[in-house]
Amino acid sequence: MAQVQENGDALAAPIVHAPREYQAYPGAKYILPTDDAERQRQHKTLKSMFGNRILFAPVELDENDKVLDVGTGPGLWVLDLAASVDSSTQMIGVDIETRLFPASPPKNIQFRVESVTNLPAEWSNTFSLVHQRLLVVALQVPQWPTALSEIYRVLRPNGWVQIAESTPWHDDIEYPAWPCLAKLAALYRAVARSRNLYVDCAYDMPKMLEAAGFIDVRSESRMQCMGKWAGENGAAMHSNHVGVLRGIKTPVLQAGGYGLVSSEAEFDALVEGLAKEWEEAPGCDKEFIVFWARKPSS
Repeated sequence: MAQVQENGDALAAPIVHAPREYQAYPGAKYILPTDDAERQRQHKTLKSMFGNRILFAPVELDENDKVLDVGTGPGLWVLDLAASVDSSTQMIGVDIETRLFPASPPKNIQFRVESVTNLPAEWSNTFSLVHQRLLVVALQVPQWPTALSEIYRVLRPNGWVQIAESTPWHDDIEYPAWPCLAKLAALYRAVARSRNLYVDCAYDMPKMLEAAGFIDVRSESRMQCMGKWAGENGAAMHSNHVGVLRGIKTPVLQAGGYGLVSSEAEFDALVEGLAKEWEEAPGCDKEFIVFWARKPSS
């Protein structure tokens, strides 16, 4: 018998499959897995897109500074930063899940469970730099102003925030050369809508930062080209985004396929078809944007 929502509409029965590991934090809406397959999927590819730069905010870190990495996951960004700055700079990586935390971090880095929507009260005016990347599939629409307000609070006066997000796939435009992508984009949007996730946050980031009180808002972007035709980085980006779409399989199937897929085999066939589409019909469809902004001195 079909499940029924509070409004009386019937829910599709879940499609049986072997799910991957996902966030267990109460109320978490993050739609991608938190298992080993996610550890290295993003960092190296995104870093290479910008000539191996990971720090865009104009800060010079020393022993008097503290850095906060929000949504740190396996800590790849903060570990990379720590290797290139003064080793006495104190850093904290926070996430709502401990599963990906590194086992033996350097002495100047600690990892702890915290949510960006409710950071510790004692952290007010503490950090010279706060970094956050790819929480597009984690934070719900009303949580973004709260998160940016919390980041603003914990920054020191004249401190910098650096936020990086990807623009989304669209389900309201045609992809004539990529029919598999068209259906997967619709599935991605359907999962996001069902969880009230702000998948268009990259488009609105400058005005959200300004609304939170930040000034000197800047950004730099790169197009994300998928496929070997775009060289080594294109091949890596291809693998990266196929991984994203493969990662939404569990929530899609648990929701019954949203009327777009009816089995795990059908979903897998879409992902495999997409991998071929990006090789046979080259193109660049998504931007990756790094934003940075300053908390005023007073």
